[in-house]
Amino acid sequence: MKVNRLLSDVLRGEWLIEPHHLLGYAPIIQKIISGEAINFENTTKTLSQVIDKNGQILSKDEDGNIEVPKNSYAVISMMGAVVKYGDFCTYGADEIVRALAQADANPNIMGTIFQIDGPGGAVSAIGPFLQFAKTKTKPVVAIMDAAMSLHYWTAVSVADYLIADNDVSARFGSVGVVSSFVDSRKVMEERGYVFHEIYPDESANKSEDFRLALEGKYDMIKKNHLRPIALKFQGAVRAGRPNLKEEKGVLTGATFDADTSLAYGMIDKIGSFADAMNMVDRLSTGSNLKSILNNY
Repeated sequence: MKVNRLLSDVLRGEWLIEPHHLLGYAPIIQKIISGEAINFENTTKTLSQVIDKNGQILSKDEDGNIEVPKNSYAVISMMGAVVKYGDFCTYGADEIVRALAQADANPNIMGTIFQIDGPGGAVSAIGPFLQFAKTKTKPVVAIMDAAMSLHYWTAVSVADYLIADNDVSARFGSVGVVSSFVDSRKVMEERGYVFHEIYPDESANKSEDFRLALEGKYDMIKKNHLRPIALKFQGAVRAGRPNLKEEKGVLTGATFDADTSLAYGMIDKIGSFADAMNMVDRLSTGSNLKSILNNY
């Protein structure tokens, strides 16, 4: 049985994700718990591409290399739920950030178009993006369908300009955190397993918040684990979106369509891929972002 890291985190992780997306994994989780065999197909999509100033995708040569002309664009995708480390069917934050950093370091690439569409991911996945945001030297423009939870935190931290690619399905927000775990003890006990947890007096507080959560007492896990992450998420959104209108739900987990998100200052524009290219052009020439935001 092959179980990727995404499903491992579903079983025990803290998430920056739209909660109803976690429920979609419930049938697979049940199979894992019951010991049923699961085969995962490799559905990984292209992580990065390079396009020239005319918007043409550049192809690799026989050695797998791309000859990148000056004033090219990197196009990097972050699609679906994200975990920190990639595996055979999911690109991880480590791989996405590596692609972002390589584009930033290439002297012939003037900026990156960051294609984002996803419900969020594991809390552990945000770190690499925040580190990249501190060191990047070239513009990043996000073109997005859904950017919720982790995806939205990444967008406001990494990208200089946020574009919704449509006003129908595009959705943004879910600024919040959720903890999920599966208590499989009952199923295992029915199979004859007996659980014992023994702590010495010197370790009285070890895993205390989790042990209380198993009893349905969530105050400690909320205080010690979830609240600090939620506050950092809110701070990142405020820092990345200085013109944000803190209407009801904007910083407390609600999601909004493209038109409402634009009105609240959560994104900068509803546009197209061509708009993203144009914005990279403008930012790469040293144009003042504040002036662009006021006039574009």
